Amino acid sequence: MMNIKKKLKEFNKRFDIVDDTSYELKFKKFKTRVLIIFSGIDVHVTHKGIKQFCKIVGISDEWSYGVTGPIINKLSNENNEKEFYRLLEIIFIPLYEYSNYIHYYNELLEVIELSEINLRMTMNNGKVIFSPRGEEKLDEVLVDEAFSFLNPESSKHFLDALDFYSKTNAIKSAESLRRSLEEFLHFKLNNSKGLNANIVELQNKLKSDKRDPQILKIIFYTFNHFDQYFNDNSKHNDGDITESENEFLVYQTALLMRYIHKVIT
Repeated sequence: MMNIKKKLKEFNKRFDIVDDTSYELKFKKFKTRVLIIFSGIDVHVTHKGIKQFCKIVGISDEWSYGVTGPIINKLSNENNEKEFYRLLEIIFIPLYEYSNYIHYYNELLEVIELSEINLRMTMNNGKVIFSPRGEEKLDEVLVDEAFSFLNPESSKHFLDALDFYSKTNAIKSAESLRRSLEEFLHFKLNNSKGLNANIVELQNKLKSDKRDPQILKIIFYTFNHFDQYFNDNSKHNDGDITESENEFLVYQTALLMRYIHKVIT
């Protein structure tokens, strides 16, 4: 599918075609592609899975095989962009019991790339998470790559942070980022101290390793303000964090952990 996208762009360039497709139309095309992928979804989900899906979205689970099922019906009738993305994430909950669910993941990943809509999809330990698309290269280098070096505890909290971010729950997302940083420092420094204490431990460790002092000033200035920010906004679930601030926190946390991963083996 990536080759198709590239070929289409090359064709447009050769013929000097400007793609002025509106975002609304791009989303409609994406929805059509999704409905093609999930056209037979209801027969591949267990009866228990159907009931689970219907319970989550609050619709009746009464239907008969041979007619259009509740999952594809709900997808077909949903025209709100964010609600449509929410349904996609919910669909994967019962799909996890289906041995070939990875097939749906791969096909959906392809049409997301082709469609150029505000959606990104990641998978970690078999769990599928949808979130708003950021800068593609930043997502690949900072967010996606983080799962390759995080230990299980910090990875779980980082995945939770992305999940809460996708659901616009910025406070819980920030708290999960704090927990992810805390667990990653436990892992790297081999202790169970709190975040504030381990910021000092990390500083001492990097100083003894003779890391560049100016870089260390930047790192620990960021760490200290992060710790204060978490204490003021997320630790007691009483802050006021915007979506853009939440996005910044995700990238900055990933950047800090990436640096720590590279300098502490």
